[in-house]
Amino acid sequence: MENNIPRMDELPKETQAIFKTLKSTALFSELSAKQLISLASHCRLKQVKKGTTIYRKGDLANHLYVIQSGYIIESVYYGSSVDVIVKVRSDGEYFGEIGLLSSGPYPNTVIALEDCCLIDLAKSYFMEAVDENTSVCKVIILELIDRLLNSAQNMVNSMYLDAPGRLASTIVNLTTNSRQKIMTIRITQSALAFSSGMARQTAAKILSEWRKEKIIATERGHLKVLDFNKLLDIILDSEINSC
Repeated sequence: MENNIPRMDELPKETQAIFKTLKSTALFSELSAKQLISLASHCRLKQVKKGTTIYRKGDLANHLYVIQSGYIIESVYYGSSVDVIVKVRSDGEYFGEIGLLSSGPYPNTVIALEDCCLIDLAKSYFMEAVDENTSVCKVIILELIDRLLNSAQNMVNSMYLDAPGRLASTIVNLTTNSRQKIMTIRITQSALAFSSGMARQTAAKILSEWRKEKIIATERGHLKVLDFNKLLDIILDSEINSC
């Protein structure tokens, strides 16, 4: 980090706003004010329209992104049109770090689910923050552990859970992150079905039943969880029945 750091009141308004978002982001929350000011001064805001592909799997990883506002979806494409949803991310969350740390391409595709304002941090400054701060490394390690555990759980789910259990598990994973439960997610039935390993018609039938039971509510391209605990019960029942 640079030695000659300006005071907060000397920063441009945009940089002050970036500072506040970085401070509330788990990845940088333990950095000192001077470190955050230095980091924020190297960031820029990027406005992204709904439906924009921020990057594709295989693109060279050169940037870390922090969401100031909006929703994005991470997915892995198979073939030309079918994709598996990995995660839905919202305000204060970050993405792109795996590609940067591996010094390779981005491992997934990220699309804006609505108009977004992103904080764009170039790779060199992100890697400097990683090298100089064990707290950043700790957050990344915990995130990687969480991803590995989720990946293992998804493999178990695909082998042992019935269709309702798999669908409920997918929704729970997509509506839960390290900071909060996002009860409304932007996702199509087709993407949700494929991510749960079932036909679209099967997913549509289950979702219709859950709507009647007021477990969820759906609109075009949106799904809202009304009874999170009921989804957990469905997963548990599916696990018990598989024994």
